[in-house]
Amino acid sequence: MAFRMHQVQVWSGDMPDRPGAAAAILERLAHAGVDLEFVLTRPQRDDPNQSAVFLAPIVEAEHVQAARAVGLTPARDIVMLCVEGDNRPGLGYEIMSRLAVAGINLRGLSVSTLEKRFICYLALDNADELALAIQLLAGVHE
Repeated sequence: MAFRMHQVQVWSGDMPDRPGAAAAILERLAHAGVDLEFVLTRPQRDDPNQSAVFLAPIVEAEHVQAARAVGLTPARDIVMLCVEGDNRPGLGYEIMSRLAVAGINLRGLSVSTLEKRFICYLALDNADELALAIQLLAGVHE
């Protein structure tokens, strides 16, 4: 069985690196009815008092308005591919090695499993790499 794959528009923003900062952003989005599938935070390398937050999906008009109200914008420099399927030993290696052989250098990677399923978010540089990744991963069978 083939993977389920789709492009995801990532939204991002900066926030203070302190307890409750991410919760405040997530609270505003939750009140607007946003159902997030992906949330990642990381400290800013050049400013220890700031963190970056990356979220997806934000699609509907009221969700976009809520995201903008908390300082989030579409991350135009990140193209994200979501890959989902049945998990098995060695699958992460197979995905990563196919991308590496093709010369795709990931900007970011998040992989999680739950029971026998996996979900993988691949952050790529551009649409050409996204198209190539989809082509390469279409040949991997679960």
